[in-house]
Amino acid sequence: MECRTITVAATTYTFSQPNNTTATATATTNSRHIHTMLSAQVIEAIGILLDVIERQDWSSFRSVALSNPAYIQAIARAIANFPEFNGMALLHAVARCNPPLGIVAKMIEICPEQLAAKDCLGRTALHVAAASAAAPKVIKLIAHACPTSCDAKDEDGKTPLHFACDITCELFEGDDSPVPRKVCHDTVRALLSESRHAATIEDIDEMNAIEYAIMSDAELKTVQLLQKASSISLKLDEESTEQPSSIQSLSLSPKLSATAPLRVSFKENEIMLEGSRVPYV
Repeated sequence: MECRTITVAATTYTFSQPNNTTATATATTNSRHIHTMLSAQVIEAIGILLDVIERQDWSSFRSVALSNPAYIQAIARAIANFPEFNGMALLHAVARCNPPLGIVAKMIEICPEQLAAKDCLGRTALHVAAASAAAPKVIKLIAHACPTSCDAKDEDGKTPLHFACDITCELFEGDDSPVPRKVCHDTVRALLSESRHAATIEDIDEMNAIEYAIMSDAELKTVQLLQKASSISLKLDEESTEQPSSIQSLSLSPKLSATAPLRVSFKENEIMLEGSRVPYV
């Protein structure tokens, strides 16, 4: 066995990783017993890593996990395969704990498949980040890396934008320590910059993000931003329905292209269409 040691909060942890000799032995002698033993060791390693994340000890996380892509990929696969974690991906755990931008960027680089992963409640890492008051730059990074997650619905029909606009939402029922927060204008801008359509989506209670923002006493500029995004998205939907598909590509200008991505402007209150100098808000 090859042993690895890490130190977290002045405590030293040692856990084992199988080497080639162990792998051979597993295939030839008492495989069930060895598999059980290795599973216990993997769970222990996962527990240590999750503890590092919960403590927000990003320095240790970077040096122990992110410095070894093969190791973090193996841990990520193990978490996904253990039913005890209810479909949670490692990126879910990271997104919940106010991670630095560089940590998330490296995680996405090493494990890009985790962006679209959903837990047992149908929530992506973007849902978790939005509900946990992650920094707007982190929200933007995840949304840009996986735009489809902006429109992804959980089992209650909620998108990440719903979570960003509803300050009363809970990630998990009975959560004893919800993150106190208010509706963050820059977070809403970041999500809308990758999907205007999200502003029109209703959850199972027939509530959209605009209604939640109003109920959460969001700033007027945030409500107006959501209303404008919704208006444009609905207008584009109507145009695509009314016009024959053969002429849609000719009639839609770059400014109103249904597929043209948005980017967050450096100017306050502006989200601009890619390739256009005219803000739509």
